[in-house]
Amino acid sequence: MNLDEFYRASSTLNPKLTILISEGKHFLPINQLLIDKNSLLLGKTTPSHGGFATITLDQFMTRTKQLPLKTDLRTLKDHQLVFGFRIVNKSIVFY
Repeated sequence: MNLDEFYRASSTLNPKLTILISEGKHFLPINQLLIDKNSLLLGKTTPSHGGFATITLDQFMTRTKQLPLKTDLRTLKDHQLVFGFRIVNKSIVFY
């Protein structure tokens, strides 16, 4: 999935939805966005004092709006291409 595909698929969603990534049987908060060549790497950092911070859809859109639309979305852990997402409770979960 690239940014253009994600923007189009999420354009009507609530901007306050949090963004998570599926890892095994768990959903982890995305709070780290790194650029690597033509990819945006989605990851998590170590927990803060208040637990894991996570970003919302609105924050994600703001932070990525300057990137080319063809930028691939990949996991930070193994650089695997993100296939899509689903809505779980009040979150967007990439898988």
